Parts: sequence; C-alpha cells; structure tokens
Amino acid sequence: MSEYNGPIVSTLRLFLSVDLVGSTAFKQANQRAFKSDEKVGESSVAEPWFSPIAQFYKEIERLFAREWQLYTDGLAARIGWPTGPAPELWKSAGDELLYVKILSDHREAVACVLCWMRTVDEYRVELKKKYPSLDLKCTAWIAGFPITNTEVVFAKRVDNEDISDDADPLYINLDLLHKFHADPKDRTLTKDYIGPSVDAGFRLCDLSTARKFVISIDLALMIVHAIRARPSGADEIDVVLHYHGRVSLKGVLGGHPYPVFWIDMASESSLDKLEDRLLELQPRNTDDVKRYCEEFFSAHNANIMIPYIAGDQDPYFAGMPDLHAGKLEKLREYWLKEKERRDQERESLKADGSGHEPDKEQVESLFASLVRQILDNTREKPTR
Repeated sequence: MSEYNGPIVSTLRLFLSVDLVGSTAFKQANQRAFKSDEKVGESSVAEPWFSPIAQFYKEIERLFAREWQLYTDGLAARIGWPTGPAPELWKSAGDELLYVKILSDHREAVACVLCWMRTVDEYRVELKKKYPSLDLKCTAWIAGFPITNTEVVFAKRVDNEDISDDADPLYINLDLLHKFHADPKDRTLTKDYIGPSVDAGFRLCDLSTARKFVISIDLALMIVHAIRARPSGADEIDVVLHYHGRVSLKGVLGGHPYPVFWIDMASESSLDKLEDRLLELQPRNTDDVKRYCEEFFSAHNANIMIPYIAGDQDPYFAGMPDLHAGKLEKLREYWLKEKERRDQERESLKADGSGHEPDKEQVESLFASLVRQILDNTREKPTR
C-alpha cells in the first residue's frame, strides 16, 4: 500500500480544553440586572455578560498563539526539540474552548502543555481583576486515529447536493474525509473527532477544577518520559504531576477505575500549602509516575495501551502494534478497492447512456427496465 497518499494514516492528537468557570451564573445575574435597569444608555447596547465571554475567546487565542511562537522560536530552537504543526482551534462548546494538535514527536506534548499552562495563568490574572466571580479550568488528553478513534466529516448545510443516501456509512465518511483532506478550506464541509479516547477526555473534563488541570494517564506517561530525557540547560521543561487516585468514569476503561493525574494551577497561597500538608498532598516524582503508568497499561492491556507516534525519534513511542498496522492496511485496501469499484460502475452507466453520469431518477428507471426484462424472460422460458 506504499502508493497510498491520503488521510488514512496513523495520527496521535493532543486535545486541550479550557472552560470558563462560573459563566452561567455570571450571565444570569448580569441579565437580571440589565433588565431591571431603567437607564439603558449607549454603553448598554450589548448584553452585559458579552464582553468577558468574547474577551475570553480572543485572549486565549492570542496568548496561546504567542506562547507557542515564543517556544518554537526560542527554547525549541535552542535545545533542538521538534515542534510539528501548530495547535489549532477544534471548536467552542458554550464557554469552553477546545484546541487540537497533531503530535509528530512525544516531546511536543509536554511543550504544548507548558504553553497552555502559561496561557491560562496569564489570562487568569487579568480575568480575576475584572471579574472576580469567574475562573478557568483545564483538561488535556491524547487520542490515536484512525484506529480506536475516528475523524468524521459532515456537510455543513442540509441542502448540500453532495449529501449521499449511500447505505455504507464507512465509505461515505472516507469519501468525505478524502475530499476534506484535498481541500481543508472547503466551506461546505466540517470535521469532528469521535471515539472512546475522546469520550474519556470529556469525562476527565468533569473532574477538572480551577486548581486541578487533569490529564489522561497516557499523556502523563508521555510528559514524564520527555522530562526525564530533557537536555541540560532546559529547566523550563518541567511539569509537576499530582495523583488523585482512581475514579470510575462512566463507560470508560471497561468499568475499571481510571487513574487521575493532575497539574497544580493554583496560586501559591499559605492556605493551599497548609491544606496540602493536612491532606498529605505532594508532587509525584517521574520515576514513580512512569512505573505506575507502565504497570497500569500492562494490567489493563485489553482497554488501554502505551501511545505511539509513527516516526517518533524515541523507540519507546515509535512502535505501532502489529494489530493496528494490520487494521490500517485493511482500511486503506477497503477504500482503494471500493472507490475503484464505484468509479467503474459510474463509468459503465455513463457508457450506457448519453455520456453523462445519470441522476437518481435515471438510475431508478434503468433498474426498473432491467427488472421487467428479467421477468419477461422468466415467463418465456419454462423452469425445471
């Protein structure tokens, strides 16, 4: 299958979420005040809750782009770490922003998480000054494609003439995926991500708080592995992990409790430090985290595995399992053979007609004519 050149390739993606905490109560309270205010002047043209929400969207975008550029031009260039494609906005969901990045090397994961932390930290300072009732919470996880998880492509408009009634959803999605891959700027199509790893990530979002930046266990392993191998003079590459314990996440990991690792995003307050001592809360060293993650993957290998990145320079993450390689090969074969078969059928129908591809009514008429011919031949020839 070496001749294949399309979107059916092994890809590991990092997902980053930031949610505006307290936004619903903020909007409701300000809306009541707005309606009860009889003196509505020019400054009240927009809804009173709009400015902080809109500012959240734009400032996260601006700060994250800046932090990523500073990293790629500065530290990454200095220590020779790869950066790969820049993170991009996946979608907004209410007052939550979700970014996604294709990982070409495991070291990009820890770098991206660091840039994300700095982005949130910086914006949080300004947010709390203006709107003390609002805060931010973060989550991050990784997911592999197209094995285990899937990219899905939709037509944006219901009156799109290219929407197919084909009975094979796999082929239709692959066809749309190839069209999207050929022209990502096509405004008639939109892409989304679905699968068990994506679902698990959203379950982890429910566990995150303003203090606890929750990350998936496979991302935790990737982070500590990169930190342990960082070059001298790269002390900035440092993420301190905490461990919450195992928590049951509905529908995730076959019903087994899921290990929850988190990064501390709280400010250095004396109250936090005293509470941490009471709870015996302390950071975990990378040796313990790495050993635990590896043992967990081994014990639950039917549901979860050490992540891999095709082409990663570190053999620890470079190996694609034979089972996944085989599935990827079969998926490509299916696409190529099925596309060829359908193209041949269309060409055959064109040759039988006026030279143009028939529309749906012509196909149905041709099919009805063939059925009548078969019935006529059956009546003329006795059966035994």
